[in-house]
Formats: sequence, C-alpha cells, structure tokens
Amino acid sequence: MSRPPSRLHGRDRERALLSAALDAACRGQGGAVVFEGAPGSGKTRLLEEAHALAENRAVRIFAGGGDPEGQAVPLRPVLRAFASENDPLLDVRVLTELAELPNQVYWILQEIQERLELAALAAPLLVTVDDVQWCDETTLLALRNLPERLAAYPIVWLLAVRGSAAEGPVRTTVARLTRTGAERVRLGPLGADAVKGIARDVLGGEPGPELLDVAAQAEGRPLLLRELFEGLRDEGAVAVRAGRVTLTAEGVPERFQASVRRRLSQLPADAREVVQVASVLGRTLSAELIADLLDLPPGALVRPVQEALAAELLVDQDGWLAFPHDLIREAVANGLPPARRRRLQRRAVDLRLARGVPVADVAVLLSESSEPGDRDAVLLLRQAAAELAFRAPAAAAELSSQALQLLPEDDDGRPALVAETVSLLWHGGDAVRASALAESAFVELDSLAPETEARLRLELTGLASQHSFTEAIRQGRLGVAVQSAPPGLRALSLGSLALNLTRGGTLDEAEEVAEQAFVLGQAAGQAAAQAVALTSRSIVAFMRADWRRAYELIDRATVLADRADPAELPYGPLVWRMHLDSCSGDSAASVEAANAGIRLAKRFGQAATLYFWSMMRARAYLEDGRLEEARAETEGAEAMAEELGPGNFADATVRYVLGVVAVHHGDRRAVRKAAREAALMIENESAFIQRIGTWLAAQIAEWEGDSKRALELMPRSTELFDTVHPRCSVPFDPVDQAAFVRIALRAGDLERAAEVADVAQRRAELSPGFPALTAAAAHTRGLLHEDAAFLVHATELYQGSGRCLAVASAHEDAGRALLRDGGRQAGTEHLEQALRVYEEVGAEWDAARVRRRLRPAGTGPAASASRGRRRMSGWNSLSPGERRVARLVAEGATNREVAEKLFLSPHTVSTYIRRSFKKLGISSRVELVGIILSQEADGGIAP
Repeated sequence: MSRPPSRLHGRDRERALLSAALDAACRGQGGAVVFEGAPGSGKTRLLEEAHALAENRAVRIFAGGGDPEGQAVPLRPVLRAFASENDPLLDVRVLTELAELPNQVYWILQEIQERLELAALAAPLLVTVDDVQWCDETTLLALRNLPERLAAYPIVWLLAVRGSAAEGPVRTTVARLTRTGAERVRLGPLGADAVKGIARDVLGGEPGPELLDVAAQAEGRPLLLRELFEGLRDEGAVAVRAGRVTLTAEGVPERFQASVRRRLSQLPADAREVVQVASVLGRTLSAELIADLLDLPPGALVRPVQEALAAELLVDQDGWLAFPHDLIREAVANGLPPARRRRLQRRAVDLRLARGVPVADVAVLLSESSEPGDRDAVLLLRQAAAELAFRAPAAAAELSSQALQLLPEDDDGRPALVAETVSLLWHGGDAVRASALAESAFVELDSLAPETEARLRLELTGLASQHSFTEAIRQGRLGVAVQSAPPGLRALSLGSLALNLTRGGTLDEAEEVAEQAFVLGQAAGQAAAQAVALTSRSIVAFMRADWRRAYELIDRATVLADRADPAELPYGPLVWRMHLDSCSGDSAASVEAANAGIRLAKRFGQAATLYFWSMMRARAYLEDGRLEEARAETEGAEAMAEELGPGNFADATVRYVLGVVAVHHGDRRAVRKAAREAALMIENESAFIQRIGTWLAAQIAEWEGDSKRALELMPRSTELFDTVHPRCSVPFDPVDQAAFVRIALRAGDLERAAEVADVAQRRAELSPGFPALTAAAAHTRGLLHEDAAFLVHATELYQGSGRCLAVASAHEDAGRALLRDGGRQAGTEHLEQALRVYEEVGAEWDAARVRRRLRPAGTGPAASASRGRRRMSGWNSLSPGERRVARLVAEGATNREVAEKLFLSPHTVSTYIRRSFKKLGISSRVELVGIILSQEADGGIAP
C-alpha cells in the first residue's frame, strides 16, 4: 500500500483556493487551476490534498498524469484517468471503435467531452493531471480545449507542471488556460514556519537554529526537506531532548541524489537490483515485468519488493509499483551505466511486445535503447509511427525521423521511409523539415522508380496545398515532369497541378493543364483525374465570367466524382458547386449543400471533411447575411482547426469571415485583430491568400474612414475587380464590386470606379440570367453616375439574389441618392428599408450609419434608434441561434445532443454557449436555468 500523504505545510492559500473551486463546483460552476513549480515543491501533494477535499464534498474524481516514457502514446494520461477500472468514464470498446476512424483524435476528444458532460450533469467533477510537462501532444491539445468548452459545467480542472519544463506546447497550454480563466499559481519556497512544521513531523520535536541553518540548503522544497530531515534522523545526527531537536554530529547528510544512492546501497543486492531495473521502465510498472527482466519467477520478488517498499524507494499504487517521486526514479536511473540501461530498456521493449503491448506504447524506450544499424528497431519505429499517424502526427514524425537516422544510407528501404517521414512531417505541421527532407532525398536517392517518385510528388503536392499553393504548384510541376509514370497516376498529377494553378497561377495555364489531365484520365479510365480536371475548368470558366459554362462543367464533374475513389479527390466538385450557388444568389442551396456535406462527414467519421464543410457553411452564412451564425460557425471551425491541423485556404476563409462580421457588428477589438490577420495574409506567398487579405484590409480601412488607404491597398496588379479575366482565381463575390466602386469614389479616383463598373457590366453581359451579376452591374453604374434610378433598379434586382446585405446596401445608396435629388419621402423609405434589414441581421455598425442618415431627413432619433435594436445585455440580447441553444442547454441537453438536434458541430455549440453566458453575465448552466425560469414567470421568453 502507498504511504498516507504527509501533512500539508505552508500552502494555506493554495488549499483555500482548492476549497473555493470545489465549493463553486458544488454550486454548479466550473474552474481551472494550474500549479507550477520546481521539482519537489509540493505540486503532487497539493493534488492529493484536492482529492481529499473532493471526497469530503462527494465530488467525483478522475486523476491522471504525464509519463516521460509515455509521451509517444496519445492521450495516455487522459485515458488512464477516464478509463480506470475503479470508476471508468469511458467505454474502452467505444474508444477502440473510434480509433479505427480517420482523424481519430477529433472523435476521441468528442467522446471524452460528451462523457464529461453527462457525468457533470449528475455530480460535480474534479479532473487532476500531474506532470503536465510529460504529457503527449494530444493530451496537451485536450487540456487546452476541454476546460474552455466545458466551462459551463461543474468541473474543476487541476494541473501540475514543472516550471522549468514549461516550454513549447506545454507553455502554450498553460498560457491558453490562463487566458481563458484558469488560476495560475507558482509555488515558491516554503516559509520558516512551514520548514519547522516539516521538521516536527519527521523528527518529533522543535528544530533548533543549527538545524534550521542546515535545512536552508533544501531551498524550501518540501520533498528535499523531508529527505534531509530523514537523512539526519537515519544517520543518528540529531537528538531530541525536552521536545527540542539538536544536531549531534558535524556535517550534513548527502545531497538528494547521493542520499538516494546511499539508501539504495543499504538494500540487499536483490532488492537493489529490483529498484534499479524499475528505474528504467517508467513511472509505473508491474512486478511481473521486473521478474521477467531478471529471469526470475514472480514469487522470488516478494521479499526484495517488500524491502524496497520499506525503504520508501518504491510505493504500491493500486497493485502497481511506482516511485514516490520522479526525482527518486531519475536519481536511481542516473546511477546506472548507460550500456546497462540501454540493454534493460531494449529487453523491456521485447518483453512488452511479446505480451501484446502496442508498439506505440514502448516507442520512447525503443528509441532510447536503439543504435544505428538496428533494422529491427527501424521496423518497430515505423510500425509505431504508422499507429500514431492519424492520432498524433507530430509524435509519429519524430519516431519516423528516428527510424531514418538508424537506417544505413545505402539501405534499399530508405526511399520508402523518406516518403513516410515527409508525409508525417507535413501532417504534423513541420513544413520546413518536410520540404528539406524531400529535397535532400530527391538529390541523394537517384535510384527512385518513376512510379515511386511520381507518387511521392503527388502526395507532396496534396500536402503542400494545405499550407502553400506556391509550393504545391512547384511540387506538381516536378511530379508531372517524371517520365514513364503510369498514365492514371500522371493524369492525377496533372489534375492536381491544374487545381492548384487556379489558386496560385494563371488561368490560361490552369485550363491547358486541366484539358491534358481530362484527356489522359479518360484514356486511362481514371475518374478522379477527370473530375478534378473538370472542376478546375469550371473554376476557370467562372473567373472568366462564363457562369453557365462553369455550371455545365461542375455538373459533369459531380457525376464522375460519384465513380471515383474519394481518397483521390483533393477538392470535391460539390464544394465548388456550393460556391457557385452562393455567388449566383442561391444561398439556400449553398447552405443545404454544406449541411449535406456535414451529414456525410459525421456519418463516415471524416473530421477533416466536417471541418471543411463547416468552414464553407460559415462563408455561406456570411453571404446570406446570417452574421451571428457565420461568426459562431467560424469560431467553431477555428477550434476544430487546432485538432485537425491548419491550412492556407481554411485559415484565410476563417480570418475573412470573422473580419467581415466584425466590421458589420462594429466590434472594434475584433476589427483590430482582423487587421492584424489581414496583414499576415497579405504577406503570404500565395497570390490567392494575398488577394483575400488585401480585400479584407481594404474593407477595414474603409470602415475606419480612410478610403484613400483602402484604395491604395488594392493596386491594379491585384486584378480582383478591375478586369473580367483575373490573373489568379479568388473567391469572387459579385456584390463586392459595388463596395469597391464606393471606396474609389470616396477616394476621388473616378477612373478606377469607372473601370470596375465597366467590368461589372461586362460580367453581367457574359453571363445573362444571373440576378447577382445584373444587380451588381446596376448598383455600380448607379454609384458611378449618382443615378438614383439605377440604384432603385438594383434594389429590385437584388431581391432575386438572396443576398440581404446587398439588398440593404443598395437601399441605403438609393435612399441617399434620392434624398440628394430632393425625393425626401422615397429616399426615407429606402433608408428605412435598409435599416430594417441591417437591424434584422444584427449589422449594428451599418444600422447606426443609416440612423445618422435618417436624422437630417426628419426621422426622429428616438423612433429610428429604438426600433428593432437589441439590448446589449439580458435575454433579448441573444441572437436567435443563441436562444435556441440556450433553451436546449437549460433543458439538460449536452453539447453533442444540442449539436445533433440543431445540426451544428459541438464546437459551434460551445461558441454559442460561451457568447450567451457572456451576454447574460453568468458562468454556469444552473444560472441559465434560473434566468429562463424567471423569464417564463414574467410572461414568457422572446422566441
């Protein structure tokens, strides 16, 4: 059995903090505390104290901790806490099923979140994670996100981390938790009274001044103080007389590591060997494994283990052997010769594998015990990397890199291992190392078979397109240049290159390459290549204002995509069709397409696809004027990105939507953030991303009242609005043309305004029958010539486009022009119509601008300002989406249940809840129920 916790000294403030957090949980509120301190400063002891306090309050406890030997195993600390035999939260069978899905991390985290929600509805929870500095990347991801998402539940999160080890992802995790409300407590040295208290506990008397002088070398760390006092006691260097402890010998006991070695040397040889072997195996281990390593029957270890337990070098933790503290384990391990330590580690690896332990579970031991040329280790590390590829790509990439270092330069298997490592590095977010390794491989490995090289280039093209279109095009060109590649593979390479050229190259070249891909794919029977080629040609046709042709091509591509392998389709035709529908004004079809994509992604467990469709739905919501939903959806997609890995297009879309929503809301803080994001996009190497960032920055400058700067940000070289045939494809939105003309006119550049108005007219002529284009042409013409009739006509044309913000903008411009021409009544009516739309969609900044315009027209400020404007606090300040979510939450639904009922992602639900709580000034579901009951008692709730 493990020894009982020692008395807690000198941590009264920390104990009070824990008590307050647990009391708040019992009232329905959550919280988080991070203890940070040096080794031996008492972090683990505070976690033990929290467990005792929680037990007294009937709080359900889940405890886990990082392990230096388990950092390659995703979510090990969390799974140990939530899948324990005593009180399991998770069903191991469900986790096994989820592990078979693509993007397992996303789905496993969703399962953990759901189970925590259900458990917290029944009772308050305490989740403790010790030694966060040794947690794997996926556990750190969970710790960064779950406390924030579950903030509305009575869950207390308690983390302990070594201050000196809080680097990289660990530091990011602690900073994120602190930023989202966690209490960060740095444990300093104990004070004099606490030191005396520990001395009394260990030595049984009041310490004298000489003893306290000696104790100063322990630097106020509880663990070291106990070791020091116990060393003095065991060496007979102290005496207790009349309740006072004095030194009886000169000198002091050995320092900590020497003290541990001394205690180890006092054990019998067999017990000493047990402790030494245990030190190389990790934090916790079984006596059976030690027996196997020593080639002894388990019964032979009974006495040696009891000796080690009596010496308090090992402790019993629920049937497992463990060290009382990692400092003790490290001190023992450091005393072993390196060669012996490696032999023991490798033997332990072999024994665990023979018992059926997954390779990933022993990957750290394997990498530490292997030497160059060890082909068996290479195979095992590759196997471990494959197991981790989807769950923890960064950890998998490190294991694959270690395997590559062990493999001889002339080994025949090196090309394949290089390809695996490059892919893992890309997926793990280390694009620089991936590119460098790939380039060095193509230089060093001159014996690559054409098919191997072409496949590697195709994979690199696909991976690069998530981060850099410029790099994707470069890799695509190199892949197409590979001679003697199979025709089907070459067709795929050409199709992939064409698609990336529409984003970061020229339309002429994109069209030419797409045609080659289609012809070759048709001859080779490669449906995916044909579908990608037709999608690329549809994009080109769209950018050349031939929208009918764009629809014809994408319809053909969709038919071919149904016959293709989904894994070979880097960009589904349905995604582009959705964008076409949105631009042409069929926002309902666009949103429904996104809904269908989300349904399929959930059905087949495709988290990355779910993220992409969620992002596209956010853009569709924006174009449909559903600002609150666009923001919530985008913030939900943004949260998903951390679990799935970022991408160029995804990042740009998220930043753009959030920025435009902030402008319409008049949210100054969010606009400032968007301006910084736009500046980063402008510096991106991809022309595609640059143009999105440029247009966002221009809109922000216009919002700030600086039209000249806005126009300067949009030079003719961007070719976004000034030509019918842009040099590079951009998610072109025809209604933006009027906004650009408005900017140019305010900046005094009539020539630029006229150019864009001419382009809008030409686009409408090239694609007749599309209301969005004809409305944009009338709108820009009316602005250019200050022609109220054109502007009124634009409002009528926009009515069929499904773009409510565009309708409101045209009404505002028409009203302003009519008032200028003396048409007071008609002008006021148009401004009133614009105000109504702006207020309905929550575009408060735009609504305020129209109210200012109405005042000179004679409409009283009280009437226009009060009508329809939501209060900024209380129930009526919530958007319709927030109210729907709040009602279901108050009824006891979990985030996942709300997501399924309202057809949202759990991340989006979390966003709605967080924003609702902020507006309502509450922090728990209990308080939300109280607000709703109060509203109902007062006569009902606004729908």
